[in-house]
Formats: sequence, structure tokens, C-alpha cells
Amino acid sequence: MNESKIDQYRQIHASQKYGDTSIKNLRYLRPQVSILNPSTILDFGCGQSKLLDVLCETVGANGTRYDPAIPDFSEPPTGTHDLLTNIDVLEHVPEDQLDNLIGQMASLCRNAIIVIDTTEAEKTLPNGENAHCTVRSHGWWQKKLSRHFDHVEPIRVTRKSRAAFRTWKLNKSDAGHLKRMILGERIRHNLRRLVGIKGYS
Repeated sequence: MNESKIDQYRQIHASQKYGDTSIKNLRYLRPQVSILNPSTILDFGCGQSKLLDVLCETVGANGTRYDPAIPDFSEPPTGTHDLLTNIDVLEHVPEDQLDNLIGQMASLCRNAIIVIDTTEAEKTLPNGENAHCTVRSHGWWQKKLSRHFDHVEPIRVTRKSRAAFRTWKLNKSDAGHLKRMILGERIRHNLRRLVGIKGYS
């Protein structure tokens, strides 16, 4: 993403709560991460979300945050991480810059979970542009990611308007275990709502 676009997001992050909604996908993403059981997790484009904290606590992983628009997390990551998470980020990137960025992401990880909003944003940038500058279909995004990852498999998240993928295959045993964990998370989420417990954990 070019510097002028990043500066638009710096202004937003400096003045308001923004980029904190990826934690809402916790009940769908935590089982995926638990099955993989990574030792290191890179949240690429982390925003202000607490998702990384919860995932790292779940599996005992070491976490790294990266977001060029937040000074505390703006140092470019290095090395190879067991898992890269990229939640509601790529739709903010101009289409002609996507291949370079996705290629960078792929070079930093062994596996990835990527979630992309496929609709226009409610929020506009300080310059008046819609925050989602690349609005494409689920199939388009799968094809784009497949240029950089050997395996790109759709997964479910909270909204059907999100195109969500993981980049590793599951064996039959893990697939069955994953279904049970997702069901358990759903039950837990509904029980917490029923008794009025707010937040995500």
C-alpha cells in the first residue's frame, strides 16, 4: 500500500477506535488455529484488534503484530511464522498492489488464515474515498490468493459477505475434530449471549 493511503489510516487510528472488529470472528477462527497449533503467529494488518492476544493464549504461541498505520506496530516483520492472520485487510489495498502484498505475506508464513470483506465499507477515509477500494467476489479472491499459496480453502466466518480462507489441508481426523470444536464454540457463544456476558474470550 502506498504511503499516501497508509497516511489516511494513520489519521483514523490516531483519532478513533478503528480496526478492532476481527475479534468477532474468534469463535470460527479459534478452532482453526487450535487444530494447526502454531508456535508463532503474525497478525499482518492487526489494527486495534485483540484477536492475536486471545489466539496466542489459546495455543501458547508467541505473537507479532504488524500494521504500517499504527506507529507501535509499524516495524516490518521478518522471518517465517507458523501462522499469519490477515483479517479484513486486503479489501483496503488498491488492486494493482495486491500481488506484491500477498506475495510478501506468503513469504512470511508457513500457513495463513485470510478474511476479506466483499462489500463496500460504511466508513470513508479522511480524503472522502470509501475505505474498501477493492471490492471483489469470493471466487475472485480465492483465485488471487491461489497465485501465492499452494492451497486456498474457503472457511466459514461470521458474515457471508466475508471471503475467508485457510491455506492448509486437514486430514479426516482433524476435520471431524474441527467440526466438534466449532459446534462447541457456537454453543459457548450463544450461552454467553443468553446470560448477558459481553466481550470475547
